[in-house]
Amino acid sequence: MSHRGRVGPDHARNRAELRIFEGDPPTHRLSRKVVDCGPGHRLFLAVPRCNAPQGGWPVLYLLDGNAAFDFLTPEHLAMAPGLVLAGIGYDTDRQFARERRTMDFTAPDGPGDGIRPDPVHPGRMAGGAALFLDRLTGPLRAAAEEGLAIDPARRSLWGHSFGGLFTLYALLVRPRAFARYAAISPSIWWDEPLIRRIADAAGRMQDAPPLLMALGDREKRSGSDGPPPDGPAPATMQFAADLRDRQGLAPQLHVLEGAIHIQTIAGSLPLALPFAAA
Repeated sequence: MSHRGRVGPDHARNRAELRIFEGDPPTHRLSRKVVDCGPGHRLFLAVPRCNAPQGGWPVLYLLDGNAAFDFLTPEHLAMAPGLVLAGIGYDTDRQFARERRTMDFTAPDGPGDGIRPDPVHPGRMAGGAALFLDRLTGPLRAAAEEGLAIDPARRSLWGHSFGGLFTLYALLVRPRAFARYAAISPSIWWDEPLIRRIADAAGRMQDAPPLLMALGDREKRSGSDGPPPDGPAPATMQFAADLRDRQGLAPQLHVLEGAIHIQTIAGSLPLALPFAAA
């Protein structure tokens, strides 16, 4: 069975099939490599076949790059033929590296480096988002953009689930790290008081970068009991409203009809690629 038809808590264990690398998309050249940086990352690249504009190409950084490129299709790429896609993944054959993404995508809390046991998932560590943001905008960005004509004023960041939470964190603490942000199904439920304190500390954000948010109306946390909800997560909807009212942001908010959590990866790409290419 294709992983695209599987749902529930086991989807995080799925192998990344990366079928897009089996073809030859007409709009982009594909490549991948291991980057010896931090705990070890895999970098997935889709570079336009067209010539770069005078100022360089825009680039969209996709967190959980193994999974993002697993759901990426030539049809998605055709929506933004002049956009570089850089998938920042982990050195694993699975779609997700659960322990490592939990560490990298969750915000620090308290003094010191902020690393602490994950209050939600026993056995995992959390709080490494500040360290990962430095790595992302430093050596990982340098590896992704090496030899490419990139417009530094047109870098965008996309993240899903914990990656969506990290995307909001990056926007709030270092808004100029990227020109545009796309937070998909962000895990607001993970220590919601913490991400709200971070937003409060950011205050009113003058000339904030554009923010796209998307979520499904049938999402629930992996492994939770009961049927899927009928409607988007109230906490996420309220957080988007608070970003508008308290931080002065103007999030573009999209509810993906009928989409459960894992499906919002592919469901968000037709929104995020044109958004990053604008």
